[in-house]
Amino acid sequence: MNDLLETFIDEAGEHLAALESALLELENNPGNTDHINLAFRAMHTIKGSAGMVGFDHLSYFTHHLENLFDELRAGRLQLDQDIIQLVLNSRDHIETLLGYPAPSADLMAISETILAKIKLHLPEQPSARETSTQEAPSKRSEIVQLYRITLLPCANAFREGFDLLPVIRELGGLGNCQVSTYLNQDYAACEFDPESCYLQSTMLLSTDAGENAIQEVFIFVQDDWQIQVEVLPEDEAWRVGELLVSQGVLSDKALKDWLESQPKTGQRLSESGLAEPEQVERALSEQRYIRQQQQQKQQEEQNLKVPQRKLDALMDQVGELVILQASLDQLALEREDDRLNTLAEELSRLANGLRDIAFDIRMLPIGSTFGRFRRLVRDLSKDLGKAVELETQGADTELDKVVLDKLVDPLVHILRNSLDHGIETPQVRLGQGKTETGTLKLSAYHHQGQILIEISDDGAGLNRDRILKKAQERGLVSPSAPLDDKDIYQLIFEPGFSTADTISDVSGRGVGMDVVRSSIEALQGKVALDSEPGKGTRIRIMLPMTLSIIEGLMVSVAGQKFVIPLNQVEECIETSASELSNKNATRLIRHREQLVPSLRLRESFALQGTQPPIEQTVIVRTGDSLLGVTVDEVIGNYQTVIRNLGKLYRDTPGVMGATILGDGGIAMILDLAQLTQATENTF
Repeated sequence: MNDLLETFIDEAGEHLAALESALLELENNPGNTDHINLAFRAMHTIKGSAGMVGFDHLSYFTHHLENLFDELRAGRLQLDQDIIQLVLNSRDHIETLLGYPAPSADLMAISETILAKIKLHLPEQPSARETSTQEAPSKRSEIVQLYRITLLPCANAFREGFDLLPVIRELGGLGNCQVSTYLNQDYAACEFDPESCYLQSTMLLSTDAGENAIQEVFIFVQDDWQIQVEVLPEDEAWRVGELLVSQGVLSDKALKDWLESQPKTGQRLSESGLAEPEQVERALSEQRYIRQQQQQKQQEEQNLKVPQRKLDALMDQVGELVILQASLDQLALEREDDRLNTLAEELSRLANGLRDIAFDIRMLPIGSTFGRFRRLVRDLSKDLGKAVELETQGADTELDKVVLDKLVDPLVHILRNSLDHGIETPQVRLGQGKTETGTLKLSAYHHQGQILIEISDDGAGLNRDRILKKAQERGLVSPSAPLDDKDIYQLIFEPGFSTADTISDVSGRGVGMDVVRSSIEALQGKVALDSEPGKGTRIRIMLPMTLSIIEGLMVSVAGQKFVIPLNQVEECIETSASELSNKNATRLIRHREQLVPSLRLRESFALQGTQPPIEQTVIVRTGDSLLGVTVDEVIGNYQTVIRNLGKLYRDTPGVMGATILGDGGIAMILDLAQLTQATENTF
């Protein structure tokens, strides 16, 4: 897939998300013209862009959908639930068509079925809009502006299949357009590559559509092409010099040199006596300030889209740099060279800065993921005959894009379970004294250096006795096992576990919550569940902010080095054998007036060697639990590049990965959640 096509598909996906969001808002507020216009612009942009890259059928399909929104914007058609559902179905079909520049006969038949329903809502003889993209009269500016558009395609434009004609048609639909196309510079005939683009176009467009409508025509090529849109005031619109430049008759430099030889406006005003030199200087100073502010604002608003693979490659290189930095630190320590130490410190500073920038680039607000669940909740609640309102909090909380992408499926499983098993039907809720509409809440926030995501509902809660009975029937627990509510609720994460009596399209097959737990653990996270009968259920997911590089605490046991995630470290203390007590074969250590479970890494990993008389215990926190990790020596902070373990060691208990040390050795990165769980299970 070439870059232009990849850009188009990415941009189209964003516009489809905007369309879906606008439709869901319109469902609650049908008269919101801003969202109607937003939906129209999304369809309009997809239609124009599709035509440019050869998705002719997609352009044809979205053209009719655009007509539908044109009628809505003009007030000739009233938005209702049938139209909203029709457009949502159309949106899903467009998403499918994005994978097929030349769709199959079956897909085209689906298109015609949907279009037939769309045409039922349109006038019998709608005006031709194949080249028209005019804004609704109520939203168009009454002032006609003249714009000069300079378009310089990239050299690979022809190779990527770009066609300039759809652009001209789109602009022509906005108003009167005059196009001049010429070579972007002089070339000898022998220099021409028949597949390269050497053209530049200047367009004079008279329209009342506004600059945003013009920019949207070029939205998916703006990162690769040079595009400039200028408003030409009446007193500047027909300057002969600028017209000659736009037509390629006169060069920019020749015009600039001539203009510089002419007296400035301020100078002429002063010499004519119409204004004092001080007054002219004050006006010029204000003019320079305004231009400076405008340029600064334009720079602030510039965004650059980068493919995910390039960000991944950047993070890989940053990781290698961190390893190289550790090697240099080790070498500087061995050589005792002041100059080398200074270089190592400077490299460390630069590497840390580069790491922070790379992390920041990869971080995305979780609200982009939360937004896609609104459609899921809407459709599924309708299918189940339930009234459910989705609330979100902390949408601006940022998370690594890699983690964010892998978080979608677990959240879908949880939401489907909450809708199917948790929230009751309106009749049942009213009978229990609850509101008719149930509430499903998604929250995200930072907590102790991690991201905490909560999914809660105000439904029926979990049925403790039913879960226990099913678990005993399946032999998951012994009838005599002493289990509290927390232990029983955790049973729903067992593979194949389900309390449903019947299998439906939504649930009942016992596939879901075990997938949630394994997916979250694969992200080096942890999932916990609380429930109160009749009040609802809350599921908490704790995740690291990134999966690439972490700050760690290096420790040593019997010559083997381990890394503990630094954001989970509470305190380091010295302990001796006499300070350790024993209860039910589990070591306990007294820490700040409480007994904390403690484990020796030496015994956990069966490491041989002499145990020192004085050991170091690192107090760590996982969730609400404290754990003491006893080691031989605490070495210090270590910037850790996380490497995945191979197949033979992937399932090693208590280990989440490994890192390469500066001397070429290997250190295991501890999975504190697993170690804490294993320790708690020994009570």
